[in-house]
Amino acid sequence: MRTLILISACAAALGGCAQSIDAPLSSTFGQAVATMDSQIIPAPISDLPPSSSGAVAVAAIGRYEDGEVIKPESQSTSTLSGAGAGHSGK
Repeated sequence: MRTLILISACAAALGGCAQSIDAPLSSTFGQAVATMDSQIIPAPISDLPPSSSGAVAVAAIGRYEDGEVIKPESQSTSTLSGAGAGHSGK
């Protein structure tokens, strides 16, 4: 009796494997990942390859190791000035 239950359980578990391994994939297979990538990864602005300078990178590493890191300039996307500008407080 145990053997019959074991064989039945194995047959039920393998029932999902009925499709052939060589069957073609759906035409929309991977579309969700492609859509998410297009939303996350920005489109390139230029067709030119990215440029870099080895000398600038070596100088930056040297400054980092010496503790002489150049602080970046603060920038803002807001045109408001002062703390709480534009807020009525009510």
